[in-house]
Amino acid sequence: MTKSATRDRLTCTGTLRSAACTDQNGVSPHLVPELNLDVEPFLTFAEAELRAAPPWQSGVCFNPGCGRAFAPTRKWQNYCCRACKQQSRRELAQVGHRLALAMLVWRIHKYAAAGTPEAALVRAARRYVTHVQSAWMQDRARRAADAKGSGDDI
Repeated sequence: MTKSATRDRLTCTGTLRSAACTDQNGVSPHLVPELNLDVEPFLTFAEAELRAAPPWQSGVCFNPGCGRAFAPTRKWQNYCCRACKQQSRRELAQVGHRLALAMLVWRIHKYAAAGTPEAALVRAARRYVTHVQSAWMQDRARRAADAKGSGDDI
């Protein structure tokens, strides 16, 4: 390998903030590029639809492990406390991490010709997304049932 090729291989390209990466395949986590999506959050994007058909019940904590009744101080409030909201954000992030690659692959090859390996990959990605969604809903239902059964109505 030439000196120039070695230098090119060891220099991080793209939108990384630092060129101090050791290798293209071994980028330190703190050097990962910032995500720059110019898309508003889903709560903003689907505000009217969420108002018409909210996935939560007003005055009942949306955290399935809590489900506590509370008096909302804002009409859009769906968690009884900051801890429940933070726990929900962590849950959403965990599910998002599991789904991210499948969703990206699905979108990259969305228009793949029938019968190609890419089309098969898209079908697998869709099945995986559905599988994770179903498992997540079952887990939320289980946690909600456990919370109701524990009698923790504080």
